[in-house]
Amino acid sequence: MKTGICSITFRPMNVGQVADLVKTAGLDAIEWGGDVHVRPGDLTAARVARRTTVDAGLEVSSYGSYFRVLDKEGRAEAFQPVLDSTLALETNTVRIWAGYSASAEVSEDVRSRFAEQAQRVAEMAAASGVNIGFEFHDHSLTDTNESAAKLLQEIDAPNVYLYWQPMYQGPDMDYRMAGLHDLKDRILNFHVFHWEYDGSKELWIDAVDRRPLSEGQAEWKQYFSVELPPRERYALLEFVRDDDPKRFLEDAETLKAWLEGTVK
Repeated sequence: MKTGICSITFRPMNVGQVADLVKTAGLDAIEWGGDVHVRPGDLTAARVARRTTVDAGLEVSSYGSYFRVLDKEGRAEAFQPVLDSTLALETNTVRIWAGYSASAEVSEDVRSRFAEQAQRVAEMAAASGVNIGFEFHDHSLTDTNESAAKLLQEIDAPNVYLYWQPMYQGPDMDYRMAGLHDLKDRILNFHVFHWEYDGSKELWIDAVDRRPLSEGQAEWKQYFSVELPPRERYALLEFVRDDDPKRFLEDAETLKAWLEGTVK
């Protein structure tokens, strides 16, 4: 398991600043985000990010896009610009999202159309040697263990995987661990953070409390204890307390210690 960061953790920073910070942290890689640092189809930005990453002695783990297969009106979104940026970054992984709506709100007809279009996207990616990783996230077709597993079956493509992260909004550890075990053959990378969530708050920004990663040691030791099929994968830090680079450096030390086995 290699280590890295999602560049969206520090959206206000430029590409060089992000790379310098990750180098200082002693991590391995950067997932470049598609909303600020490397917008879809901006191949110049992608090539600059790639060169800056390599010059810092780092790897590009993946392209963190916000492609969702179908738009809110159910029309196919354009994947080619996303794929072009992935290839310009010289990575073989692109992260995408499983739609805009919670799985419980999506009809079987819409699911079927989503899976059909996702199959086309997977074929385009496979032709270029690219793997797809769906974000395991609320308000999407991967918002539960069951819906995520069903979606993978519906798409049925060998280059389609999941990014895994803990669902902080409610499911308990037993549910999270069950999902990890059930989905382990299709887990590509991890998004790593430790948040506490207060469901009584009306606004999401008020409900989420980003905590130091070290406070999540008991949970993450269990997550990382699950034996996954051998392949190159990344544990990517995503967001930190107060968006503070110093907090990030602390979290990076925590993550490295966990994966190196120096914390018992």
